[in-house]
Amino acid sequence: MEIKNEDIIFGSIILILLAIWYLTLILFDYPLLSIIFLWTGMIIISLAYVQVYKKTKRDIKILRRRFFISAIPIYPMLIYYIYKLVIDRNLPQEQKYLPFFIVMSMLILNAILLYIYEVRKTSKK
Repeated sequence: MEIKNEDIIFGSIILILLAIWYLTLILFDYPLLSIIFLWTGMIIISLAYVQVYKKTKRDIKILRRRFFISAIPIYPMLIYYIYKLVIDRNLPQEQKYLPFFIVMSMLILNAILLYIYEVRKTSKK
């Protein structure tokens, strides 16, 4: 599997964002601020990823697929999480760390998609 430098850099930044989310959650115990920070960081990373893909002339189809596969777990769950924080004002204790599992599943799905894409690309040669 061919992993580009930008994949490693952006994956590392996402993990750092996740660590900052966790620290702000523990230190301030204000989940809404923590999740807004995480979500804003993810949006900025997504926009930067588009620019990097265009600049390096990588196949934009794989980027679209990665965004789509990421949207499956992340957006419905983050919308639910924010809904519970803002509208219900009641977040069950067991759901406090839900973004960790959402982002980790997103990273795993992205890695699987990259792996499948690379296997298909090498088998066509």
